[in-house]
Amino acid sequence: MRRRAGAAHRSLPATAEQLAFDFDADSRALAEQQYERGCEMEARSPIRACEAYRHALALWPDHPGARINLGRLLHEAGAADDAEGHYRRALAARPDDAVAAFNLGVALEDLGRRQEAVEAYQRAIALDPAAADAHFNVSRLLEKLGDRVGAFRHLKAYRNLTRS
Repeated sequence: MRRRAGAAHRSLPATAEQLAFDFDADSRALAEQQYERGCEMEARSPIRACEAYRHALALWPDHPGARINLGRLLHEAGAADDAEGHYRRALAARPDDAVAAFNLGVALEDLGRRQEAVEAYQRAIALDPAAADAHFNVSRLLEKLGDRVGAFRHLKAYRNLTRS
């Protein structure tokens, strides 16, 4: 009996779907390994850590941890503009990440974009009201922008959070 081409094609979507799922799971697992490698390498070799994070992102472009950590290392190396892009991608993938929002604020502040930095810090505070450093940073910026009431409010929050 002869097989029809249509019969094989009907079973293809399930097979293709399974292959895509397996590939995605394998890629994410490999990306996670590269991310962990990057975390381990940071103290000894920031350059190799960056390479590991880039490998992780090649496998899983929206890996939030790799985006944040690579952004931070680039920022520390003086590339605040590159860091900004990584923090924004991390927030796109994980909108509730207070660390990404805070780091974005620091990068924007270093780029001289004060109002955008205030917005990023305020987002970090909305996500994590106990983010003392975000309160402190937004307090400084609001004072520079002429909002003394807002600056005082955040400075007070900072002091309340850091009392021992």
